Amino acid sequence: MMTLSEAEKRQREAMKVTLEELQAFVVVIDSGSITAAAEQLGQTASGISRALRRLETKLDTTLLHRTTRRLALSQESELFLAQAREGIASVEQAEESMAVGREQPCGTLRVNAAFPFMQHAIVAPYP
Repeated sequence: MMTLSEAEKRQREAMKVTLEELQAFVVVIDSGSITAAAEQLGQTASGISRALRRLETKLDTTLLHRTTRRLALSQESELFLAQAREGIASVEQAEESMAVGREQPCGTLRVNAAFPFMQHAIVAPYP
């Protein structure tokens, strides 16, 4: 059985794709340009371009064929795009489920008060 050295483990962890890189890729495709994606995400065009380059480096493939006038998906990126959309949707769904859980109070409520107050104000209204 082969074990990874600490340096190899760090290198693999550094090469993991981030959600921001996936979002940049999907929004570039949806908007049709890096500039439009940057505006939509509230970032600079150079920041989006760097995110795309990092993503392509991590995946060791070309995702987009870029010219000054247009962007085109590579053959490999079409499948990756569908999976990236699913991953982003999954994260958004998880965030929504957490937000719904915070809207309604849950758990035990402990009240520390004098007995006469408890008897008249809290226990009396609830038979």
